Amino acid sequence: MRNRVLVYTEALDVAAEGAVWYARLIGGGTFEALHVPVRGSDTGIHARWFDYTGGEPRLDVRPVGTDPAEAVLGAIERLRGGDDGSIVTVVLPEQFRKRSLFAAAQRAQFRLKLRLLVEPRVVVADVPAVTSARRPEGRVPERLVVRVLAGQLDDATRQAAAYAAALDVEDVRAVHFGDRDWDADALGLPVDDAPLEGKLGDSILAYVRRLTADEGSAVNVVLPERIHENLRFLRGRRALTIKRLLLFEPHVILSSVPYRA
Repeated sequence: MRNRVLVYTEALDVAAEGAVWYARLIGGGTFEALHVPVRGSDTGIHARWFDYTGGEPRLDVRPVGTDPAEAVLGAIERLRGGDDGSIVTVVLPEQFRKRSLFAAAQRAQFRLKLRLLVEPRVVVADVPAVTSARRPEGRVPERLVVRVLAGQLDDATRQAAAYAAALDVEDVRAVHFGDRDWDADALGLPVDDAPLEGKLGDSILAYVRRLTADEGSAVNVVLPERIHENLRFLRGRRALTIKRLLLFEPHVILSSVPYRA
């Protein structure tokens, strides 16, 4: 499984700083970057991006009036280059001034994420930051750990595990909460059996926070997301609950690996 990485950013801020760090890690040091000017976006991003990254990668700035979704879809097709076996990870930095699910749902990135979830062989990775700082702070984590949420052993979970295993990251494991009724060897990853402490969401949050208690670590939570095409777009309530739970959690990156049921 070949993974190609695209960062779509509206500004060079704290969230974008984290996104660049993450994209370089999972892309083996290389990725592409795209910016489409919209209302309120960073008008001087091109020069600041060059200063921050040293020009590598070059930021592809599209003309004013370009449709962001169409620009991202076009970049995805170019990255694939006719290779239908490749995966494209679209990294979306999202910076918030405060924790507000309502405000998050009004952002253009939210609509873009919905569009990309129905695109074959595309993984959407959220890199959020809750801060009022407008520029990168010069702080990124020292290490990344990847954890696949493995509830049931099905094709969606296997696909998410295969994606995680293909990332250029050393510490990759699956985690199951509660009593497990399937063989861990069948998944192809080491499996952590974590206690179910009340509700599933509380258990996931407790597990993740134990990992992020190390200030030098960031956690990439890989979420299998089942998409039912017969109803065009129907997502499981569990996936939505987990996304709302982790969206504003510090040092957590959430990757949605869609599986078409």
